[in-house]
Amino acid sequence: MMVYSEALLPENIKESIEHLNNHYVRKNPNPGKLYDGHSLFLDKMKDKTFEEGEQKILMIIILDVYTRIFNQMENETQDENLKHDLQEVKEQMNRLKEHYFSGKHAVIKSYVTELLALKENDPRIQSKAIFELKTVYHKAAVLGTSSVDNHRRRRHAKHSKKQRS
Repeated sequence: MMVYSEALLPENIKESIEHLNNHYVRKNPNPGKLYDGHSLFLDKMKDKTFEEGEQKILMIIILDVYTRIFNQMENETQDENLKHDLQEVKEQMNRLKEHYFSGKHAVIKSYVTELLALKENDPRIQSKAIFELKTVYHKAAVLGTSSVDNHRRRRHAKHSKKQRS
């Protein structure tokens, strides 16, 4: 998988990542602090229970987290070469996000942020939630049914394909 993903990287981005890797990872005086046996993103990306749409939303969020991390690193360093490498990688990741993922990612992220910020103990929020419950429940049931149906169709198609072979 690593070879395939590296093949998609432009050469200048590969070099920038290598510079960043040399500075932040290989030259770290305490490498034991870097790795605790758990990945930040890779384990979540390997989760096979997510459908394609869900994987895309997760990827958009992961790419946004990278941007926040790189912004912080950029603000902390005085090294102009590192700043340049961080900026270059951020720009490439933003191009990737804009090109391959829905242009609605900013809207989706905004909605998710708003929803996570709701105060569960606010009586107005509670009242509105109850008022909207039937409609939301119906929509969730319809989406859930179509998701299950799509999963069944894919499974049936695979099964049919195997029988024809």
